[in-house]
Amino acid sequence: MPVETLSHLIYDVLPAAEDYEKAELRLSQEHDPDKPVSDWMVAARGAKRRAAQLAVSIDGLTDRFADEQNLTVKSIRRSITNHCLWPGTETPRLGAHERVRAVANAYKHYNLSNPNLLIDHNDDVIAAGAGYGIDGYGVGKCGGVEILVNQKDGEVFKFLGDVPVAISAWFKFLGHQGVQIPPGSYMVCGIEVHT
Repeated sequence: MPVETLSHLIYDVLPAAEDYEKAELRLSQEHDPDKPVSDWMVAARGAKRRAAQLAVSIDGLTDRFADEQNLTVKSIRRSITNHCLWPGTETPRLGAHERVRAVANAYKHYNLSNPNLLIDHNDDVIAAGAGYGIDGYGVGKCGGVEILVNQKDGEVFKFLGDVPVAISAWFKFLGHQGVQIPPGSYMVCGIEVHT
């Protein structure tokens, strides 16, 4: 059984998700469109940092599972991608896990040379007001500033949409691998990701 992977999910990833959610809430509280950006930049940088730290934690699940189960990282990522559905639905969120991985790598390396990653560098992860028409209906915040991921292809996604999907995918994947998840309801960014 992948004990370290499950432990990392429960005791590292979920608390990192809680820290990120708090940072996004603080960003909403601090942001004031009538004030200069410099007045709320500390909260914006904090939310971006917490998003990246969460992405690194989520991305670390792949390596742990690969080590514990003697599988390739590539095969695990492919399986996780197949589980990237909106929690509680069968609606896919295409690219969610890949964006999380890209954010993790951009935070660690700044400039990315891997053509398989969806972004080029850390500056593609920004705190900005998305407005309406960005990403999907009901995804992330309803207006205001939040962490966005600008892909190479020009598409923009809300990180608040990717996080619960990627974490839910890990719960589903581990469950399909026969891993006994501790009972309970697990919430991420206000969304139940596993029951």
